[in-house]
Amino acid sequence: MLSAIAFAVKMIVAAAFVVALSLGSSTTMPRDRVGFYALLSVAMAAVTAVSQELGSGLLAGAVFVVIGFISYNQFQKEGELFDTLQAVTPLWIVTVVGMCAGAGMLLQGAFLTFLAYYILNYFPSLLGHDRKSKA
Repeated sequence: MLSAIAFAVKMIVAAAFVVALSLGSSTTMPRDRVGFYALLSVAMAAVTAVSQELGSGLLAGAVFVVIGFISYNQFQKEGELFDTLQAVTPLWIVTVVGMCAGAGMLLQGAFLTFLAYYILNYFPSLLGHDRKSKA
């Protein structure tokens, strides 16, 4: 009974981390895709929790391979590197945050969420893209 409650708490926390990421005013995470990213985070948390119970990392590894293929496809479609990184970064961040929540590392997940919040909100200035567009 307690393990089911812990599992449910992990899923709720995984979704809450993604909602916290989308609260910025200039975030690169589109508001209309927050539901998709929350679902991806919850799914990754569930895969991680099940993977821990089975004692195998193959399930989580398979998810990362699929996301790698999605990223590769995105890199082929997009023209500019900055646009591609801006499209792929939320996908990877949400996956890793969901994995932290699923593994029960809630403090690490919270720290990663705040770090990712900074990365997503100040992504153009971190890459120096703001300076190029103003000059």
